[in-house]
Amino acid sequence: MTSKHLFLLVVGILLFGCSSLRDIAVETSVAPEYPIADDVQSLVLLNRSMNAEFSNLSIDSLEHLLVSKNLNLDSVYRDSLAADTLIHVTAHSLFDSGRFDVVVPQEYAVYRNNFKDVDAPLSHKAVDEICEIYKADAILVLEGFAERLVTRYSYSAFEISLSDPYTASSDLSHKSDWRLYRKGQTKPPLRFSVNDSIYWKQSSSNLNDLYIRMPKTKEVLISGGVDAGLKMAGLISPNWSTSNRHYYLTGNTEIDKAELYVKENKWDLAEAIWIKSSTIPSKNIRSKIEYNLALAAEMKGDLDGALEWALKSYKSAYSPKVDEYYKLLTNLKRKRKNESKEHF
Repeated sequence: MTSKHLFLLVVGILLFGCSSLRDIAVETSVAPEYPIADDVQSLVLLNRSMNAEFSNLSIDSLEHLLVSKNLNLDSVYRDSLAADTLIHVTAHSLFDSGRFDVVVPQEYAVYRNNFKDVDAPLSHKAVDEICEIYKADAILVLEGFAERLVTRYSYSAFEISLSDPYTASSDLSHKSDWRLYRKGQTKPPLRFSVNDSIYWKQSSSNLNDLYIRMPKTKEVLISGGVDAGLKMAGLISPNWSTSNRHYYLTGNTEIDKAELYVKENKWDLAEAIWIKSSTIPSKNIRSKIEYNLALAAEMKGDLDGALEWALKSYKSAYSPKVDEYYKLLTNLKRKRKNESKEHF
């Protein structure tokens, strides 16, 4: 390379690097641990965990039990309200992910006399009939749900230096078992087991104040249903994370009107403005526009289109930022390809 060519390359990089680069925070989809095949779009949610061991004790009844145990408790609960909460939180979370349409039938709780029936899945005929009734592709069934609550209240009488000698903790562990039945499926249903825990701890100088500040037993059990529902939905539906992207202002008033639509997340409208100028003679400005079009394509979920525009931007006028973005898109496509393996 001659010194003249080297000089022009450096000048081009500097001109590109000094242009008006803007940051933007975008929500990007993160694939679930167990992605479901794309032809499963609608789900019916049922609760088959209900049996004679379930109850719906009132707040007062549960608090009376806690007090009778001197505020120190270690018990397993099967609370029907917590189970109902679990079903509805799962349904809302799955729907809010944008991945599934969800139906929770009015009679969604299926009572069973024997809790061990969890080992007996729904028949293929029953699955197909339910899917036909609700025009769904699959059924997500809560097969079992239980919570264990351990509470501890203590007093450190010998710790004079402590301003809050009374300490309380509540440790809730929950376990829910699920099956995902697919319409027309001849293979065994996919099974999930969700296990996790939630912990609360408080200190106070007064036992009565401490008791008031700690969550009630019923609230704790319902919180377990919420946590289990969010985690179940997260196993099969995409999550969203915030990441940074960039776009260019060109200095051209008409072209840069697209920025308004970028800020409003209206990528179709921004793209329409950029596309009109994507053949502009200036390689430097054209590269910026092509970079922006790559971003618009990515935001619309078209990774192939984004890579195509990024490559054009790279060829029109090289810059480290274009190189970085092209590599990011390439990695995203590779990752998505690996994640596209169907688990069900």
